[in-house]
Amino acid sequence: MDAPALPPELVEFVALYGAGRYFDAHEALELAWRRSAEPRMLFYQGLIQWAVAFEHRRRGNPRGARLQLAKAWAKLGPAPAGYLGLDLSACREARPALMAALARWEAGGPAPSTPAPRIHPLGAERVRAVTPSG
Repeated sequence: MDAPALPPELVEFVALYGAGRYFDAHEALELAWRRSAEPRMLFYQGLIQWAVAFEHRRRGNPRGARLQLAKAWAKLGPAPAGYLGLDLSACREARPALMAALARWEAGGPAPSTPAPRIHPLGAERVRAVTPSG
């Protein structure tokens, strides 16, 4: 069975997020999020908040990062595995340690140095973008 094709806004989000361009990744989903119906709307909002958490971390805002990560997971966690063709398993696995590291940072400890968990398409080598004609 082929992996599901990703909508163009998710293709762009994944590429920007993977390049560490968290604010731009957030922007890639903004319009689609506002125009979507539930449950896609909540999932997109969760992805936006997840990316914004790492933008806060990049800017040195531990409280903002921790709060956004918590809000993001409240929306992403309930989604079924592979929802809309995305693999969030690395996020699911990293979240508890990330939350703890952000809390330590917020309390005056060191900033977390671990990279943002990978978000990628299911069967990434086979996924193609959805085009208007396809």
